[in-house]
Amino acid sequence: MLQASVTRRLNSFQLQMQFNAQAGETLVLLGESGSGKTTMLRLLAGLLTPDSGHIELGSVCYFDSEQHIVLPAQERAIGMVFQDYILFPHLSVFENIAFGLQAQHHSRLQVQQRVDEVIERVHLSGLERRKPGQLSGGQQQRVAIARALALQPQLLLLDEPMAALDVQTRREVRQELRQILREANIVTVLVTHHYLEALLFGQQILVLDQGQVIQQGTQRDLLEYPRSSYIAELVGMNFFQGRIRAYEAEQTCIIQFSSGTQNMEVVATLKEQPDPGQKAAIGTEACVIVDPRNITLYQSQPESSARNLFQGQIIQILPISGAAGSHSEGSRLRVSLFISGNTTPLTAEISEASAARLNLQEGQQIFAAFKASEASAYSS
Repeated sequence: MLQASVTRRLNSFQLQMQFNAQAGETLVLLGESGSGKTTMLRLLAGLLTPDSGHIELGSVCYFDSEQHIVLPAQERAIGMVFQDYILFPHLSVFENIAFGLQAQHHSRLQVQQRVDEVIERVHLSGLERRKPGQLSGGQQQRVAIARALALQPQLLLLDEPMAALDVQTRREVRQELRQILREANIVTVLVTHHYLEALLFGQQILVLDQGQVIQQGTQRDLLEYPRSSYIAELVGMNFFQGRIRAYEAEQTCIIQFSSGTQNMEVVATLKEQPDPGQKAAIGTEACVIVDPRNITLYQSQPESSARNLFQGQIIQILPISGAAGSHSEGSRLRVSLFISGNTTPLTAEISEASAARLNLQEGQQIFAAFKASEASAYSS
C-alpha cells in the first residue's frame, strides 16, 4: 500500500496532496500542464524532496519530515517510465531492459532470467536483438515498461506514457498497457492530461489544479458528479454551481447562481441522495449538470414547456462527427453560447441538418432551452 501526504513549494507554486493506493491499483493524476502531476511523481521517486509530510510504501518509510527520514531515490523500490522512454539507441531491446539490473550488479544468470520473464510478459519475444530505432512507438513503450518491471518494483510511476505515441498507436496500445499493469499487481501512479485515459486506467482518479486536488473519486464519481467546470468540460457536460433557493417538489429544486451583479436560476431534478430521508437544506451549495444533447436551440423565443430558457450569442460551432457539409442526421455539431451572467459557455449538441435549418452562424443571438428533468442537481 502506498500512503502519501506531502506539501512542496516551488517559487510561487505550492503542491499539497494526500492519497492512498493499494497493490494492484492504478491511481491516476489528471490535470493540465502546470497542475503538479509530474512534481508529485518526482516527490514519490525521491528526485525531489517534500517540504513536509510523509511517504510510505508497504512497511518502508520513504520520507517523514518529523522523523527526518529521506530515503535516497536509488534505495526506493520504484520503477519509472518517462514520457519519451529514454531508451539507449545503441543498445538492443535485451540490453536496454538489462541495464538497470546490471547497474545493481545482479549475476548474469539473474539478469537473463528476469529479462526473459519481462520480455514474455510485455509481449516482446523475438525482438530481443532489435535496436529502439527498429521498433514502433508502442514497442518502444513496452521496452521502457519492461526495463522498469525488471527491477521488481513495488511502485510503478508512469509520466504521460502515451504522450510520445500518435493517435492511432495510442488507441492500439491502451488495452495492452492495461493488461500489463493488471498482471504486474503492484501500485501504479499514472500521470495524464487525457480524460479518456484517466477513465480507462484509473481505479482512483485525482484531478489536480494549481497543486491542489479539486476532486478525487472513481470513474463514475467524475462522470456523474463533477465538482468543477473543468471536470464537467472534460466529461462533456454543461455545469452550473450555486445554492438551492427553493424546492418546487420532492425532487425538483431551483438552483441560484451568480456572476458579478447578476443572479440566474436553473430548475433541476435532484439526483438520488445517499440517505433518501435526508434532503439538502435551502442555501446548500449545489451543482447542476446538463447533457449538451438535451439542449434545444431556437431562433426566436419559443413557447416551450422547458423550465430553463436562456438567450445567448453563438461563440463557436464545432463539428464533432460525421462528414462536414453532409447535412445528415448522423453529422453532429457542438454549438457554444455565451450567456450573460454565466462564467462558462453553454454548449448544445445538435445535428448538422438542424443547424442548417436554423441557419446558425457565429455571433448570432439564439435561445437555448432544456427541461428540469434533463438537468441533474446534487449537493456539492
